[in-house]
Parts: sequence; C-alpha cells; structure tokens
Amino acid sequence: MDSRTRLQFEFIEMLLAYEGEITNQRLREKFGVTSVQASRVLASYRDAFPSNTQTLKGKGRGRYVPTARFKPEIANLSIEAYFRSVKDQVAHVRVEETQRDFTNVDPALFRVIHSAMDQGAASRIIYRSMNNPDGIERIIHPLAFVFAGRRWHVRGFDELTEQHRDFNLARISCAESAPKGVETPTDINWEEKVQLELRPHPSLTEGQEKLIRDELFKGAIGRRITTRRALIRYVLRDLEVAENPEVQHPPEFQIYLFRTESLRDDG
Repeated sequence: MDSRTRLQFEFIEMLLAYEGEITNQRLREKFGVTSVQASRVLASYRDAFPSNTQTLKGKGRGRYVPTARFKPEIANLSIEAYFRSVKDQVAHVRVEETQRDFTNVDPALFRVIHSAMDQGAASRIIYRSMNNPDGIERIIHPLAFVFAGRRWHVRGFDELTEQHRDFNLARISCAESAPKGVETPTDINWEEKVQLELRPHPSLTEGQEKLIRDELFKGAIGRRITTRRALIRYVLRDLEVAENPEVQHPPEFQIYLFRTESLRDDG
C-alpha cells in the first residue's frame, strides 16, 4: 500500500468512526480527485476491508456507513487525529482553535538559521532576553525547531555558554552564517527519550479522580507519554502537570508527574 492510499484509507476510517459516514464528495474535497477516482478509492477500501462498510440506502450513490463489525485497520483513532484530518473541511465540521502562535520571525532571518541547520553549520545571532533586552552576540549550531505552546524556538549548541539551549526565534534580531569555533558536541538531553507517567493529583477526591481518569486516561490509573528529555518542561507546562503536588494544588493542577523513566538503550 503506497503512502497516498494509506492516507485515503485513514481518512475513510476517521469519518466512519467519528461521523458515521463516508461519501464520494468528502474524498473529492479532501484529496482533490475526480468523482471516478473517489469511487475507485472507496471500492479499493471496501475490497480490502469488506466487513467495515455498507451502502447507505436511499441516500444516493457513493455514501457508506460503518457496519456493526467496523474495526479500523489503518487509522489510530483519537479525537486529535480526527480534527487534524478534517480541519480543512470547514463546510462540514466547525472547528475553532484558541492556541495562537505569537512568534514574529523575519523570513530572511529564518532562512539563515534553516540553512545552517540543513548544512550542519553555525549562525552568528544577536539574541535578546529579559536579562539582555538590547541583545548580545551568540554563535549557535542549530539542531531543530520546536513549537512550544505559543512560541517557536530553535534548539542548538551555544558557543558562549558551551551548552545546548533553546532560543526563542522572535528574540533573534539578526542572523548570519558563521564558522564554527568548536565542533558540535552531542546534545545528550535531546537524544535521550524519556517516558513521563502522569496520574490524577493526589489531593483530588475519589469522585474527582475518577472524572480525571475517565477524561484523560481512558479510565486507567494513569498515562505514559514519550518525549525528549530536553522538552520535558514544555510538555508539562502545556498539559498543566504538577511537578511538586505538595505545592501545586487543584484546581490549577489536576494531574501530576508520578515518575520519569529514561528510555535510553544502555545495551
């Protein structure tokens, strides 16, 4: 199965699961295909997974609903994945987002950093901060871009502090290519994957704990998520996770970090 077919099948299953119907029209709108091509996609899906769909009677051609035995074979169902699939189809699904990107970045400046990252090179930047609002010169070795809540950052090695750090792109006022003063050391905190185990806050009542377990953990006692060690603080902030439940209390914090386990392969 090629990647495009997989995307089409995934979209079919998302709509069958969350909307209870897939139509020729929705496939045409999503993938920019003709009616005949959409019909072929639907036919291919039905041939591959014959027990998943049935024709919707009396509603015209090219409309299918899930059977009682429907089981997604391609899609990993989640409400987030569903909204991501349909976000460009506003005529059918109304979606509003409150998250805003406040990062104001000059495209020419971004190109310099992007080029350095792509070539494994360095950039000389003027970086402003609360401690140095006028900015100071840094030479950084860009590694990756990170979206953290409302800001875009660039992760990179900083020759000034000799550390791997995150730099808010909107606080870089100037950027140009530069030679490396040193070789780029391995970013251990970036390379190391960790598993965060989250649980309901211990101060919750029994009823509140059950509510949080049902809402966030599918009824389980907790949930584990994987991230890079360098990104832990962003994940915890975004999910409003208490790191110290004795100080950080509900209702502001309804879940807490039970433990962090390294997934680094030491073998």
